[in-house]
Amino acid sequence: MKKTFLSLSSCLLLLMAIRTVAQPMQTLIKIQAMQMANALVKNDYAAFIRFIPPDIVEYAGGKEKLLNNMDSARAAMKQFDIKFKKILIGNPGDIISYKGHLQCVIPQTTTMETVLGELEAETSLIAISPDKGENWYFVDTNVYKVDKIKGVLPGLSPDLKIPPQNPPKFTPRAQP
Repeated sequence: MKKTFLSLSSCLLLLMAIRTVAQPMQTLIKIQAMQMANALVKNDYAAFIRFIPPDIVEYAGGKEKLLNNMDSARAAMKQFDIKFKKILIGNPGDIISYKGHLQCVIPQTTTMETVLGELEAETSLIAISPDKGENWYFVDTNVYKVDKIKGVLPGLSPDLKIPPQNPPKFTPRAQP
């Protein structure tokens, strides 16, 4: 009986240790996701691209082409007076180890300001780390649909639970 108690308490200690290690990892994921979001809001595309998986950068035509496309998108947004107001990063989900990569899904809420009002979209980011959690790359499932992502990143775990995207919410600007 005492042997069972010791192994049960050992298991509890092990579970607590695993949870303690996982918590800083989830904090690091969230910090890096927030750095990426901040770079996007500030239109710092060179900093933003650092967080995009190299396979996605290649799929988009390379770094220079991706930067040019992002500059074109920014010019179109400026022309129509659209800007990122804020991007909120939720808490990362369970971290999965698959084919040598750590992966998880993170909720993201993006609010854009337009002449007519605010547009809010709730989406998911797929976070991927090829180096045991030191550096994280992110893929926005609003920009790259899940079926395309799986074609470009075949190492994604089938166990990732990506929630379906809800329609964006529009709040009209109050009339004076």
